[in-house]
Amino acid sequence: MTTQKLDSQVLAAREGEMLDALVWRHYGRVDVLPMVLEANRHLARLPVAQMLHLPAGTPVLMPALNDQPVLPLVRIWS
Repeated sequence: MTTQKLDSQVLAAREGEMLDALVWRHYGRVDVLPMVLEANRHLARLPVAQMLHLPAGTPVLMPALNDQPVLPLVRIWS
């Protein structure tokens, strides 16, 4: 497994996308979700329905990572 360094980046949510899906789309892992929530306290001000299913274009800061995933990625195919 290789270490990949990602710089901080702001992503725009797709209509109805859940935060964990956005985190997976960017990092390929979800163990960093607490760190993303910490960096995006503005999401806590959204109504619950919008927090669960983000409106299109909602900006979400994806902090830079300098570590490996906590859990190894298991690929069944390829």
